[in-house]
Amino acid sequence: MKKDRCFKNLIGKASVFFAFLCMGLMLNGCGSANDSVSKFLQDNNLLNNGDKITFGKKNREGDGSKAPEEESAADTETAAVTESAATSEKTEDDSLAGAGSEIVVSTPENDDSKAENSETENSEGATFDPEKVNKAIDELITRIEVETGRTGRHKDVETTEEEAGKDATTFFSDSYQQSQRDSIGLSAVDIDEIKKTQEGNYAYQHLTDEGQTLYVELYKIIQTRSEDIVVSTLDEETLDVVCQFVLADHPELFYMDGYTYTRYTVAGVLKKISFTGNYIYNAEEIAARQEKIDEYVRTCLSGVDAESDTYSKVKYIYDYLITNTEYDAKAPDNQNICSVFLYGRSVCQGYAKATQYLLKQLGIPATLVTGKVQGVGHAWNLVLVDGEYTYVDTTWGDSSYQKQESGNENSQKLPLINYTYLCCTTQDISRTHTISETLPVPDCTSMKNNYYVREGEYFSENDYDALGELFERRYADGSNNITIKCSTRAVYDEFIRNLITDQKVFGYMEGSNNTVSYTTFDEQYILIIWLY
Repeated sequence: MKKDRCFKNLIGKASVFFAFLCMGLMLNGCGSANDSVSKFLQDNNLLNNGDKITFGKKNREGDGSKAPEEESAADTETAAVTESAATSEKTEDDSLAGAGSEIVVSTPENDDSKAENSETENSEGATFDPEKVNKAIDELITRIEVETGRTGRHKDVETTEEEAGKDATTFFSDSYQQSQRDSIGLSAVDIDEIKKTQEGNYAYQHLTDEGQTLYVELYKIIQTRSEDIVVSTLDEETLDVVCQFVLADHPELFYMDGYTYTRYTVAGVLKKISFTGNYIYNAEEIAARQEKIDEYVRTCLSGVDAESDTYSKVKYIYDYLITNTEYDAKAPDNQNICSVFLYGRSVCQGYAKATQYLLKQLGIPATLVTGKVQGVGHAWNLVLVDGEYTYVDTTWGDSSYQKQESGNENSQKLPLINYTYLCCTTQDISRTHTISETLPVPDCTSMKNNYYVREGEYFSENDYDALGELFERRYADGSNNITIKCSTRAVYDEFIRNLITDQKVFGYMEGSNNTVSYTTFDEQYILIIWLY
């Protein structure tokens, strides 16, 4: 590389670097941007009235090299009760996970195709190496992109009006662009047919017809791993939001972890935008990975009872993934399904996308939901069970997630599978999770298919006869714990007072035990009594 070009690149990259710093500072205080983007989409007939978009952090859906984000689990209390005294110790569980994807903001790229200056490089006695500085700034920009979520890149292409209309071989020609679209199956007829296949996808159905057209265009471009295909919008924010809608509905698109868009202008006026996915695997690698994914899916689904109801199938997938996956912030490909299906290790994004993928194989509608836990990114699922939406967070159901971050290796203090987040309501999940408004979601209120209701562990009143029957069932089935989920704080507090403080729990215990261990989840009104 010639010296003058190194310095030009250095200056350009430094400008990008400082622009990112300024952008990060401004974005932290720009709460009004959410409403303005929502209004823009509605005004442009791309988002249904009443729906709202907000922006947050994004990680690329790439491999394990992306920096994981932290999550925090519900506070738990573990204690031992004896017939003469009770003691308790409070612990707080924190954990790491990948963040959900929300928005891409573009950064300019240097044009390396320009002719180099004829001046040759003389490195003798040099104490300053611009190539090393270029590399260092590249690394800093990459880090800032990942941390802010602004990972999309764009470039501008300018031509004159005379050049734009010359012939059908230039990119500015409508006929050339349409031929490119036709070649990957994006003719008008193709688009109408693809739209039919997307009906029922949760994110897709929240777009108007124009938004659905853009959705189909992006879906087909990604699916065919195409490059530089013109799309039907001129707005970068709209492009990003709809792209996130596509990824929310399609966990099988594991081979893209970002995108580039190009702005084509004539006399400074934007005429077209093209889209290129950042494809992290070639065709051979995708096929090899898909074969392993298919093998995992066949093995997993072979245990599903075809005659069982929807709730039972959802529970089976929840149990299977938790049993066969370890929470590991350093797992490769932890932002996509490969981490779970190929390596059995992942973080929240991988858990959620794997859950969605398997449920869709069973014909159960599910989508990816993103949000935050104590201000840090998290991902889980919205699932349609018997006509009613409910939340499923497989990550938080895995004790390996809780134990890794709490440092608690005592298997008697945490259940192997935590069912608090299997088919729960908005009210319940909102006690620990903040739901992002990137994708409009319903208010989930039904308890019909909640795990604790289905398993007879849900108490809306202090019914001690029902409690006695629950103890009998759990002793009979060999369980190592009794779990009590309460509908209100008052019911929960009353059980704690009677069973723990007043030590009446011993009246329900079998054998001659004079010590009982228990674990409480105060935010979720759950009491676990351990059976020895």
